[in-house]
Amino acid sequence: MKKSAATRKFGWSVAILAAALAVSTAPVAVAAPASDGLDFYSPAPELVAGEHGSVISSRPIVGEPGLPGARNYLVLYRSVDLQGQPVAVSGTLAVPEGVAPAGGWPLISWAHGTTGTADVCAPSRDTGVGFPAHDYTSLTRGTLAQWVAAGYAVAQTDYQGLGTPGPHGYLIGEAQQRAVADMALASRAVAPEVGARWVAMGHSQGGQAAVFANARAQQWVPQLELLGSVALAPASHLGLVVQAGVVSKRTGLGAKVAPAGSLSFMPLFVRGAQTVADIDPTKFLAPEAASKIDQADDRCIGQLRAKDSWGEIGANEAFSADADPSALIRVLDDNDPTGLTFTAPLLVLQGKADVVVMPTGTDAMVAQQQLTGRPVEYRTYPGVDHRGVLAAGNNDALTWVNARFGR
Repeated sequence: MKKSAATRKFGWSVAILAAALAVSTAPVAVAAPASDGLDFYSPAPELVAGEHGSVISSRPIVGEPGLPGARNYLVLYRSVDLQGQPVAVSGTLAVPEGVAPAGGWPLISWAHGTTGTADVCAPSRDTGVGFPAHDYTSLTRGTLAQWVAAGYAVAQTDYQGLGTPGPHGYLIGEAQQRAVADMALASRAVAPEVGARWVAMGHSQGGQAAVFANARAQQWVPQLELLGSVALAPASHLGLVVQAGVVSKRTGLGAKVAPAGSLSFMPLFVRGAQTVADIDPTKFLAPEAASKIDQADDRCIGQLRAKDSWGEIGANEAFSADADPSALIRVLDDNDPTGLTFTAPLLVLQGKADVVVMPTGTDAMVAQQQLTGRPVEYRTYPGVDHRGVLAAGNNDALTWVNARFGR
């Protein structure tokens, strides 16, 4: 019997839930211990006011989280939150050694994938294996080191509220793109040999940020010239993911669709959405799950997967029988990159064996963008998983970005 459109949509939603929620982003030298110099991240309030993209302070980095073959800096710069208030944002900048080419070093502004929403999860705080998300951030740095070797300056934002005062707008597209764009602008203030032309690039959470930057960054930082963006496994269709989870709970399919340990992103969804809307998790989460939302405030994504956290919570245990996640779904839908309009070229890279960002979701995002005339190129990699796309797609990304810069 031919399936109805509603049945097909639900089946696709269930598939996304099963995979997309399966948890897989005049100075003094920085010392190695992660606890050293954390006052850097909390400037006096009177220092925060100023033009977005301007620098509050910077200092050289010795060792991690710097990139090899570069002069590295820890940077604190100004951005603007979605309430219109100035905020301090942290990040790092790697400038290739040697003499810059005419026009300055071409710049990549990198948007990292999920590490968490707690300050301790900020990638610029990763100075070694003791960092809670070191397995991921060290992997991305290995990839980004190849960009330095190819003659690119690489800026890496931590995003608003991650490492610095205030909440982190996890998956809030406009807040993230502002952090990415302002990091690019701040890079030129720290190192004037960095050029005014740049590309936004990111993975997972950062892939979504890169698409938002493609649509909005040129208006946000018109002093710079955005040549395009690269999105690796960009997060999308997350409102549908939550909706599918609730329906699955009501139909008794929850244990099959979202087995224990697959909902570790949920507290991050909630914390991110709470930066822009009144989200009460008790309206859709069961009491035990709701009681663990606060763990997002001091644990990174790997810790949220542990048995004493979200590691043993599946859809049947996570959602209440009368769940009403409509407020959360509205925020996730409002921040879906699928419907964005843009004229700058976009390259999307997706591993076909990805069980964190479902390939069918990325397929759907790209298809809609292409149907509406957006300049999107799409490349997929059979057998490649969520993190594997960093290595598998890097040569294609480098070739594509080189073409944007005319190199």
